[in-house]
Amino acid sequence: MSYRTESLAFAFLTALSINSAQAASDVDINKLTTYAVMLGRAAGCGFSVTSEASQVGSWMDRRFKPGSADQKTYLPIFMAGVRENADRQSKGLSPDDCSTVREQFSLVRWP
Repeated sequence: MSYRTESLAFAFLTALSINSAQAASDVDINKLTTYAVMLGRAAGCGFSVTSEASQVGSWMDRRFKPGSADQKTYLPIFMAGVRENADRQSKGLSPDDCSTVREQFSLVRWP
């Protein structure tokens, strides 16, 4: 499954990761992007993502400390990415159909 997205939010996220003087690592940013795409696409297919979203939320609290500049920067971008990917998936604008999303979603190593 392609984890790329044409989202302006994720283009912005990439730019921030390159220019950020904050503590978030490129690895964390890549994981955050992947989680947003996967959760969004699965939600767009109507799959339950409650458990996985909770795991990602706990991971985010560990990696992007609550109240930190990183959290204030990346949490809204993550949320927008999930929404956008869900919307694109539900409208058939994702590169993957829901059977592919289901298969790949089950393979993700959630934090």
